Amino acid sequence: MCFAFAVPNHEVFTLNSVGRVERKLLALVALFYLSLMLLIGAIWGSQTSLSSGRDVQDLYRSLYRLSSLLSILQDAEIGQRGYLLTGNEQYLAPYERAIGQLDEQLLLLVETPMLRAYKPDIDAIAGLSQLKRNELAQTIVVRREQGQNAAQRILAEDVGKLYMDEMRVRIGNIVRGVTASLEEQKADLEWRSNLALWGGGGGALMMLGLLTLLFIDLRRDLSERAELLERLAFESKHDSLTQIPNRRAFNETLDQALALARRGERQVALLYLDLDGFKPINDQHGHAVGDATLKAVVARWQGLMREGEVLARLGGDEFAIIAAGDADAVERLARRLIEALDAPLLEQFPDVRVGVSVGLARYAEHGEDRRRLIAAADMAMYRAKEAGKHCFAWPESRQPVLAVV
Repeated sequence: MCFAFAVPNHEVFTLNSVGRVERKLLALVALFYLSLMLLIGAIWGSQTSLSSGRDVQDLYRSLYRLSSLLSILQDAEIGQRGYLLTGNEQYLAPYERAIGQLDEQLLLLVETPMLRAYKPDIDAIAGLSQLKRNELAQTIVVRREQGQNAAQRILAEDVGKLYMDEMRVRIGNIVRGVTASLEEQKADLEWRSNLALWGGGGGALMMLGLLTLLFIDLRRDLSERAELLERLAFESKHDSLTQIPNRRAFNETLDQALALARRGERQVALLYLDLDGFKPINDQHGHAVGDATLKAVVARWQGLMREGEVLARLGGDEFAIIAAGDADAVERLARRLIEALDAPLLEQFPDVRVGVSVGLARYAEHGEDRRRLIAAADMAMYRAKEAGKHCFAWPESRQPVLAVV
């Protein structure tokens, strides 16, 4: 945003019917009121700007929590689908973690002052998330007690999708409302700023310095806000430790890649990576060394990435890579990722070593949407774990023995 300053070229207080002294007195009074108006406008505009910056930050945090609800429910659904397909209780681990996070996120949303105007939508989202959670829990119970076919019949009704679709609609309503609120704040800030700037338009040369200072202050404030919005946008899609894409960005990128794959424009493969032996590092050396290890692992892997491949951290010591190519090319990439961890990672801790179990899945072979593809890659990763770790596997082995590196 930029502001244009103009000082009108005109005679101030030309009064032919009054004497010279009276004209000076009137000029002094006018200058006093112009100075007072500019001072009030500058203070008002500065306070409004700072308040608006805090409001913008709170609103964007609230929108991020809203989007996190859908991501958490999708995580729970991935675990549920894996369990329904295999009956393996290990698949319920991500489901249980996601359910544990759900109440915390809902509580933060309900207690957010900036969203009080959207309480009906927030309450509806909370109710829909509970219905979705109930639906997930019901299918798990039915799978245990009545078997896979009974659970699949419940899934075929697609009730859970209706809950998620309605949540997206509600979240969309809030996003549109927040966007309108931000536009109103922006217009109000511009109006107050213009009042402060134009208030001294007819003042003497001594006012020019004050106007210049105000202009610099406003530009600095607007620049800080732009940097704040840019930082929030970056942080919402990147992992704070490793600076690579996070789960949210991964989901969006995978959806885009699958859309291209459906049109036949590219091949899509997913590599699901889980570090082996990472927990003992935290236990023995502390979280600082654990964090350094994660960053070293990411640095090694990033050096192997080709153009178009995306490495993301899904959480903890779990990562994923979106790649392209046939099965042989995907396996070669998996081998490079595994071999990259064969050498010590930290110079000051040569005994710190980790491995990685890699699950491989390809579009059209192991699922044509994101949830199915992730579930297939996750299943393959667990097969790699069971095969001895530090290896890769497909959901269904193409050979009698898993391909161990």
